[in-house]
Amino acid sequence: MQAVAEVAKMWNKLSIRIKVTLLTAAVLCIISLLLFIFNVENAANIFIIPDNVDVPFNSDASFTFDFDIAQRIFRTNSFYTLIIFSIAGTVLMWWVVGKVLIPLNKFSKEIKKLDITKINDDIHIVKSTDELGDLQNAFNYMLGNIRDSYERQKRFSQNAAHELKTPVAAIRANLEVLYLDDEPKIEEYKEFVEVVNRQIEMMNSIVTGLRLLSNKESLNLEKVRLYQIINEIVEDLKDKISEKNQTVKLVFDNRDMTVEADRVLIKQAVFNIVHNAVRYSRENAFIEIKLRKSLLSIKNHGESIPKESLEKIFEAFYCVDKSRAKKYGGSGLGLAIVKEIMDRHGFSINANSVENEFVEFIIDFKE
Repeated sequence: MQAVAEVAKMWNKLSIRIKVTLLTAAVLCIISLLLFIFNVENAANIFIIPDNVDVPFNSDASFTFDFDIAQRIFRTNSFYTLIIFSIAGTVLMWWVVGKVLIPLNKFSKEIKKLDITKINDDIHIVKSTDELGDLQNAFNYMLGNIRDSYERQKRFSQNAAHELKTPVAAIRANLEVLYLDDEPKIEEYKEFVEVVNRQIEMMNSIVTGLRLLSNKESLNLEKVRLYQIINEIVEDLKDKISEKNQTVKLVFDNRDMTVEADRVLIKQAVFNIVHNAVRYSRENAFIEIKLRKSLLSIKNHGESIPKESLEKIFEAFYCVDKSRAKKYGGSGLGLAIVKEIMDRHGFSINANSVENEFVEFIIDFKE
């Protein structure tokens, strides 16, 4: 029994290609051997005179043997033998291959049973390490990616609903307060209009972000000069920078460097990062934007992001500090949009942070 188990273990390690080859060779050998034995018997019955036949050997006796008839009988018998053994070999091969493919059939049935409620369990039907085992591993890997994607999509939908619900609730609460006042003053109306305007801007920001994340239109690629883009962004944010008395320093090795990209999307991505640096930095903070070869670094000093949050900050609606988010505002989609734009271009982005020292975002424009 131990020897059989060892043989079975070795058989499971063989690839399907080798298994089918060996089984086909075995069936062919068996068929060939049977054909050889049958043809030898066939020839012996036709061309060899049996011992019990009395053949005269005197000078006057004659013995005739019709070779044409014998050859015709031999060919006919051989032909029918070939047909019979070919059919038998085909049936045998069909049975053998069916045995080899039993694990594949079981694997197929297990896949058909899967639905969205059962994707948390991997499939472990195949015990061998051949191509079918590799297929099972690849399928389980794909299943894991689907699980992660489904969970992210689920969290995204829940967060989107929550974020859209918040401004609506704020408008409704202020409307109820205004409604309770029998004779509201002009100032109260103005205050309500300001609240509604802020919440509408928030909802518009969220909807715009969602559109950018879901938009899969082709990129309008062109040569984009990074220094020019960043200068435009700093100019757009100069009022906010001045309000907080911040300093922005540009350090470029090559001010003429260009990248093949969609100008609108790349500007949006870099704008989101620089805007975050300005928004979350303290007053009198120092913000440094550097370009070294293909690496663009945007670093704001004085702030930091916890290490455990660095991998999550590119997820939609992820919030490092909810109290800070309420204070500074924002839709929670800025960095998710940045990551999506970079991925679509084939660029990469990473974040580094040292507690109470700095936050740095590095974009690698090397495809």
